[in-house]
Amino acid sequence: MVETFKTLYLGVVASGAYSEVRWTPDRDIIIRKGLFNERDDKSLNNVQAYISIADVPYTKDYVSARVVGQTLEYCWKPNLPVPKGATIYVKVVNGRADSINLDVSFVYE
Repeated sequence: MVETFKTLYLGVVASGAYSEVRWTPDRDIIIRKGLFNERDDKSLNNVQAYISIADVPYTKDYVSARVVGQTLEYCWKPNLPVPKGATIYVKVVNGRADSINLDVSFVYE
């Protein structure tokens, strides 16, 4: 099956602030990969990420966004079936001293 990319823009997140996004697929999918992209190539070591899919938390309590990954080769690979209509929720909290400009991307089929 063909893999498709879905990118959700979390925006510019100021130091100490948070941002959250939700996506509801319009068909059954399988999430193959998930990763973060900081548009200015800043480190994500001090950025907390929360990920919940179909009301199941996959970060307990949170994970460094760096651990989720920033490249397709080294990223989260859940191979997770997600039914049509389920909500994919991502929240980040910026613990850095400066702002970040962040996307979260999923590769699915």
